[in-house]
Amino acid sequence: MFKARRILSLLVHHSIRQPGSSIRQLHPTACQAVKKFVDSENDYANAVLRNVRLEQPELHAGPAAPGGDEEQALQELSQIVREGGTGLQDARHSEFVARFVRLVPQFSDEQLARTLDTLAAIEEVRSIYDPHYLSLWTTLDSECLERVTRWNVEWLLHMADRWYPLRLAKQGRFVNKAIWKISNKLRKLPPAQLVRTVFYINLTRVPVENMMDIEVNFQQNFDAFTIDDVAVLCMGFFKTETPVRSAELLEQIYQRVTEHAHTVEDIALTAILKLLRYSSRIPHVPSMQRLLDVLVAEIPRLSHLACLHIALLGSDIHVCHRESLELIVQKFLPAVSTLRLKDMERIAFVLAHGNVSLPGACDTHLLQAILAELPNRVQEIVQYPRCYIALLHFLALRHVYDAGFVSGAFEQRFLQLAYGRNIAGAGREAVALDAFTAINLPVYDGNRFPPQAFRLVCKLTQDYLPNPNYKLTKSDRMLLDIQETFGGMVGEPCRIMHLLPHYQRPDMLFCCDRTTRRVVPLEPLLGTEVTNTHEIRTRESILRERSSEDQLRLVAIVVGSWNCYVRDERRRTGGYAMKLEQLRQLQYETVEIPWYEWPYYSRDDMRKYLEAKLSPYLSKPCRQTAVVK
Repeated sequence: MFKARRILSLLVHHSIRQPGSSIRQLHPTACQAVKKFVDSENDYANAVLRNVRLEQPELHAGPAAPGGDEEQALQELSQIVREGGTGLQDARHSEFVARFVRLVPQFSDEQLARTLDTLAAIEEVRSIYDPHYLSLWTTLDSECLERVTRWNVEWLLHMADRWYPLRLAKQGRFVNKAIWKISNKLRKLPPAQLVRTVFYINLTRVPVENMMDIEVNFQQNFDAFTIDDVAVLCMGFFKTETPVRSAELLEQIYQRVTEHAHTVEDIALTAILKLLRYSSRIPHVPSMQRLLDVLVAEIPRLSHLACLHIALLGSDIHVCHRESLELIVQKFLPAVSTLRLKDMERIAFVLAHGNVSLPGACDTHLLQAILAELPNRVQEIVQYPRCYIALLHFLALRHVYDAGFVSGAFEQRFLQLAYGRNIAGAGREAVALDAFTAINLPVYDGNRFPPQAFRLVCKLTQDYLPNPNYKLTKSDRMLLDIQETFGGMVGEPCRIMHLLPHYQRPDMLFCCDRTTRRVVPLEPLLGTEVTNTHEIRTRESILRERSSEDQLRLVAIVVGSWNCYVRDERRRTGGYAMKLEQLRQLQYETVEIPWYEWPYYSRDDMRKYLEAKLSPYLSKPCRQTAVVK
């Protein structure tokens, strides 16, 4: 509890309440060294591009021939950079910078490229918004922008390569404009140019309108791409949140990375795995399993980030690869202090969602180690508050929690830090964590998620109650079939309602007498009350003044749709297992009906199946009499 109090104090009082503090101060700002934050993934991709042989770019004559004032200005700039790039910011160079900026429109194309290379040689720039540096790069950006219309694809990419070392591709306008021009030719680009173009799409994180042309070109020329090229192309799709839609192309990617699993670079593998997870669907599971089987032997040599994405592969479609996950957990366990908060949150998600128990309880040991590490991560927690709340939720799904940490997350100022003024815009993780404190921690007395925001979030994340007048999903049809079959059996309908509002799917509820084993109608108890009140429904809220009558049993029929189970194992997912547990905590007795057991196509089989399931609660004569009615 001492650690919990300590982290609560640090989060709320130190990081948020300091006089004159600003949330923006918690993030890296432009005032810090620009080149300090090197994106290793982008640098790796850029190194791949340097190995791609393009035709020699065809130089276009600039508005002035090399020589004269322009060449002299370039030499002066080179001399200043050699003396130390920070000298550019001195007031004594103001006149030079002003003269240089005036000459830029007269530079040839080659001189523009040399200028960018010269600026890239500066070891450290205190701020891209330093007046002199800002004047130089914005003028160069504007001049490059002016020449986009007369530069061909090769020269556009050549100039984009000059901009990348400056880390200004996203801030400037030229690279975006160049990509826009090239995007009209994506389907016809040679493989080398396609890889380079997609790299800059990845860098700007702005998808072009015709991303499908990239996919077509990618598939048509797939054999021409190396595994590193494939990685760069995958980065472009993932960073622009564009899934690969071609099942054939995905299979080709799976096959290629499986073949090169023993030699593929760490960063390349990570980039490919990200896109495979984002794009894969059920038909790709066999290829996914083959890849995961091959990667088991590679886990010792791979980085923690690559291992994390191996663990995440397939999690969206409920695939849990036990062999690889066991090795990854064992690798993470002694290195928890080196993991990022985001990495902790993701591996906790995999273990919680997969609901897997590994030998030696190493999964539980890892989650406990993550919880113990949190007091050392205050800076990251304040920088990524939503990630922290999600992490606490995933830990709670495995019954690893600290009440003080949860209370700190629900402190009003911390919620404002995470969600701004729109606390009601929080995700399902926040309300599920709050429900965990309400249901699973009876002695919890810490902060809670605001009740009004809780109801609104639940309303936004719940499914509507199924209505036969509208289009139904398979799960909706199953709910209605069970309700109809139940009514035909006992002569009284069961009620479809959200007993646990923080879960997406509703359940069915009926009441029976423990002594007579007959159904007790719910209508007199609930009346015309709306069943989706977005509040946790306790026994007292259902039975009201009759809640103390022990002979009344509330039975929840819970439908387990396909996404409630781990694929091919029929093991409940962590969230679904917690749902059943919380219903029992609220004194509901549960009848679970898995999708793989329900007889969809025969009414007689439905009735027989439901009779068998309900036999512990209802007498058989009662059920047979009801059928006659």
